[in-house]
Amino acid sequence: MELSLLPGKPVRSLSGETLGYVKCAYVCKNLKDLSSLVCVDESEEEFVLPARGLVFSEEAVTAGTARLKAPSGVPCPVGMAVFNRAGRLLGHCSGFDAGKGVLTVAKGEAKLLFPLPRIAVGDVVFVSQSASSKEKKNTRIAQNAIRVAKTEEFSHETEAFGVLGKQVKKSVEGVAETGETVTPATLKRAREFNKLLELTANTITG
Repeated sequence: MELSLLPGKPVRSLSGETLGYVKCAYVCKNLKDLSSLVCVDESEEEFVLPARGLVFSEEAVTAGTARLKAPSGVPCPVGMAVFNRAGRLLGHCSGFDAGKGVLTVAKGEAKLLFPLPRIAVGDVVFVSQSASSKEKKNTRIAQNAIRVAKTEEFSHETEAFGVLGKQVKKSVEGVAETGETVTPATLKRAREFNKLLELTANTITG
């Protein structure tokens, strides 16, 4: 399952009633399976669905009555900055497929694939590009990576994960007014007017 396709997807009950839409996904700590989904209802209230029992289709996610008090697992890495162990920025995670065991990194038009056993997820994603035992985690590198990640231009997938469900701090003409909550419809308008970057900037930084 490609988790980058989940944000904005409608969530429906077993009877076909629309419950809301997916805001973001969480995966198990071993990165092998989907753990839970954070969703938003028509009142913009969040609710959390356990992965067990969910049915996925191209049109929607179908859920039963089970709910969680808080998301379990770790945030899906889609949208995060990706660094190698030397602290070099490789790009941003644009895809995560637990079933196939691969993470996709986008840097411009280039696409890189990495096996999940070689990645570590935190505030950013670290990739071991080789199996060398000499590669070690470095706190200073991690802090620098987070600083750089905040200044990098996000890809379309990053924008969807980063601002969906948040309030716009500064209006974007033709897309959203100050104080509005970013919904899938807002993202669609932003794409149509080529204003995704402006929407992201005006939502995250104001």
